[in-house]
Amino acid sequence: MKKALKAQTKHDLEGWFAERRQPRYRVGQLLEWVYRHRVDDFEHMTNLPRDLRGEVAGAYALHSVWPVTAESEAAGTRKTLYGLGDGQAVETVWIPAPGRRTVCVSTQVGCPVGCAFCASGQDGFVRNLTSDEIVDQVVREAAREEAPPSRLVVMGMGEPLLNYDNLIRALDILNAPWGMGIGARRITVSTCGIVPGIRRLSKEGKQWNLSVSLHAPDRETRALLVPTETRYALEEVLEACHLYRQRTGRQVTFEYTLIRDVNDSPRQALQLASICRELDAKVNLIPLNPVEGAPYQRPDEERIERFVAEVEKGRGKITVRREKGGAIQAACGQLRLRRRP
Repeated sequence: MKKALKAQTKHDLEGWFAERRQPRYRVGQLLEWVYRHRVDDFEHMTNLPRDLRGEVAGAYALHSVWPVTAESEAAGTRKTLYGLGDGQAVETVWIPAPGRRTVCVSTQVGCPVGCAFCASGQDGFVRNLTSDEIVDQVVREAAREEAPPSRLVVMGMGEPLLNYDNLIRALDILNAPWGMGIGARRITVSTCGIVPGIRRLSKEGKQWNLSVSLHAPDRETRALLVPTETRYALEEVLEACHLYRQRTGRQVTFEYTLIRDVNDSPRQALQLASICRELDAKVNLIPLNPVEGAPYQRPDEERIERFVAEVEKGRGKITVRREKGGAIQAACGQLRLRRRP
């Protein structure tokens, strides 16, 4: 059975080439074709000898995901359904903006967390993605755009820190100068607050951004929004965030989905501001995006503005994420488990 090429590190490939008495520079040539030129066939790697191309093709699979369908909205945001080798599929989003190109990738088929306001877990959890399936989403998007992304956000389907080992291997490949070369400070990992994963992440010695889906500043409200099976005590989550801040020097961002009459009161805004001050964190406020079957409602603009004003009054740092991709069900919380047609 062939190995997945995009799961291999440069070191892995150097060992394989050395066993075949091939010069080390051939590895660099191969990786340049894969990650810089993003070719879709080994035969396009013209500076590799034909016999070597055939040997590499016999040992490694070049692709791990395949585009099935794609939808775009007028502003340029595009959602692609990628098929996987076992018939499953995940969704990936490309988000262009002035001066930046962002790709949002998935790490699991479905999601085991199952927050009631998010579409990703409504149909349950199937499996983790492999590292190459994560990497190939980025490569495929870059190939389509003929340009690498300037930012990577791990905010698609799934809980990244429940697929920790595959996540880290993928990020190392995407960050490496021989890989996609995306700077560590331009990579953001999002989590619902998996405390052991945050602690492990803080020991990696990387400058990745950490984004924690807080959604409530108190235990009682958070219990309504994040299911018991994957919920850690709020105090534990905040302690882990503090540890990440200490060890990496990176400011933590709290994702806060604003839901009418659930977590949008002035009291909760001031509680949130207090948490931000204590951790020197910032809030990315996301007014609820509509999800079919979800029991919650989006606040109107007046309530959103009032909440922001209360957080700022409490000296909290807050910005409002304006919806991108809503017309194609690609906004935050709208990606969902779909099967390949």
